[in-house]
Amino acid sequence: MIRYRLVAPFMLGLMLAACGKGGASVSGSASETAGSSSGLSSIWEQMKSLGIETGKTYEMPALGIMADAFLGDADARGIRLDAIPSLVMRDDGNGIARFDTALLALIEPTARDVAAIAPAELARATPLDAEHMIYAGPIIVAMQPRKGWGVQAIDDTAIDPRFDTPFFRQHRRQSSYNRDTHLRYMEMLAASAIYANTVFGLIDTALGTVRLAAPDVARQKVLAAFQAIPAATLKSILVDACEHVTHGSFSTDLTGSGNIHFTHSPAGDFVADPRGTTWTKAGGIWFGDGRLNGQTVTIRLASTSTLSQRQAQSGTQGATADAKVGGSGTVKPGQ
Repeated sequence: MIRYRLVAPFMLGLMLAACGKGGASVSGSASETAGSSSGLSSIWEQMKSLGIETGKTYEMPALGIMADAFLGDADARGIRLDAIPSLVMRDDGNGIARFDTALLALIEPTARDVAAIAPAELARATPLDAEHMIYAGPIIVAMQPRKGWGVQAIDDTAIDPRFDTPFFRQHRRQSSYNRDTHLRYMEMLAASAIYANTVFGLIDTALGTVRLAAPDVARQKVLAAFQAIPAATLKSILVDACEHVTHGSFSTDLTGSGNIHFTHSPAGDFVADPRGTTWTKAGGIWFGDGRLNGQTVTIRLASTSTLSQRQAQSGTQGATADAKVGGSGTVKPGQ
């Protein structure tokens, strides 16, 4: 939405004040015309110093810009979008660890890898330290586009009595279904959405209502606000999100939509598709589709020029809920 600010009354008041202080007067002379231009420039500066906005204000979906910031940062660090799932879904022989436990175990090896990188080189790639790189992981999991399950979601271990014949058992393909893998995968997606919702809410509070210059500036501010959140706070949010979905029960929708769809009682309904993960509870979308904490939240921009350039280059809209950044490469810190 483009919002036009009505600045004429403020301009008039400032112009009168400038004239009253011996500012430029109406005259046809070249010198006075130049003085008038200088006076107008001074007026614009006074308006800016008073916080009075001039020109257009574009209100862009905060969720898309925040998602773009984290996905872009991951791309700059050479992180594949499937890196976190592949790391935390590993079975060490004792089963798959809970999402927060597996993720927190990555902090120490990541810190060692980061320590080996020259500070100047690291600063060019990311504003995040090692801990915040790991705590950005659930956000990447929640916001990356998906199409179809990443694990076997159909429990085909049981044989229908109608087909339980020697011939069927002999020629039946071995089942690859693992209940623990299925549950941990749903826990990861659900916990990531709940975590991202809380963290994005903190970032939105930190950004406030100030109008930012452009999307690139907004993305930098998002990452800076995230880095400013204490690691202990992020850990607490992550653990709480995992606790929220570890207990209760999951139900998988396998009706053939092509997307990941499951419910958790009592957390709510979750859909993971090309837009990222959407969390619905209490009859409405709580996270995803442009919403944070059930509300449509926007970031105010003075320009969308970099959005247009990004869209022209990649064919995707960087400030929509389905913003995404492609990238191959391998995991560097932590793998």
